[in-house]
Amino acid sequence: MKSQKTSISFKVFKVEKKTQFKKARTLSFRDLYSWERVRDKIMSLPGRLGFENTSELKFFGLTLDLKTGAIYDSVLERYLTQREAIGVYFILSLYAETKTDPGEIGQFISLSRQLCPFIHCPNLRMNISIIEKIFGKSPELLYEVARPFNYKLVDIGDAAIKVYALPRVPIILVIWTGEEELPPSSEILFDKSAPHYLSEETSAVCEASLGLARALTARLILRLAKNMKMDISTIEVNYGSFGGYGYVCAD
Repeated sequence: MKSQKTSISFKVFKVEKKTQFKKARTLSFRDLYSWERVRDKIMSLPGRLGFENTSELKFFGLTLDLKTGAIYDSVLERYLTQREAIGVYFILSLYAETKTDPGEIGQFISLSRQLCPFIHCPNLRMNISIIEKIFGKSPELLYEVARPFNYKLVDIGDAAIKVYALPRVPIILVIWTGEEELPPSSEILFDKSAPHYLSEETSAVCEASLGLARALTARLILRLAKNMKMDISTIEVNYGSFGGYGYVCAD
């Protein structure tokens, strides 16, 4: 009789888990990472993982109001749209799940060759293409455009900056000017500790790191356009399609 009860309980447990899984699958990305759903998790960050213990989270040129969830971008000088903010909430919710804080390792890993070698992100690729064409010809321009990010210089390539996307997650953008027969090129690197701070799941790490790289490259392009008083469409005509500004790959 006891084994029969155990069998029934196990079947009920399986049905409940299956129902929960189906429910999760029906939720959209926007629903899963809305401010209402992830607010409590994100509100655990003040005083942790490099964040100051205040009512705002300041990082990556962004300021997130923990009371309302509103995010102001000081690089673009505007508030994020709800759609853009969802991507930030997604990344912060992953970051908030980090249990220990070992800090940076000081060794770099390539986004495209090591961190996410099998993931293709067309939006990021379009942004990188513009970055290479613009800064590959004038690498010193990168330092001027990147000022709002409070970057650090890195001695790699012909120009390189280190920008903290999160207090414990730096992104390194490297530019090579190329030679007579070689076009300009670039590389996006992360500290080897990035997977520890972004997620234990490979797919989540890839989505977050690709999103952060896309946001960095897009904001550099948009900042350049703003500095030169150009419309983004002008840059698209001269350098190719713009991959958009968002914190996930496919946004």
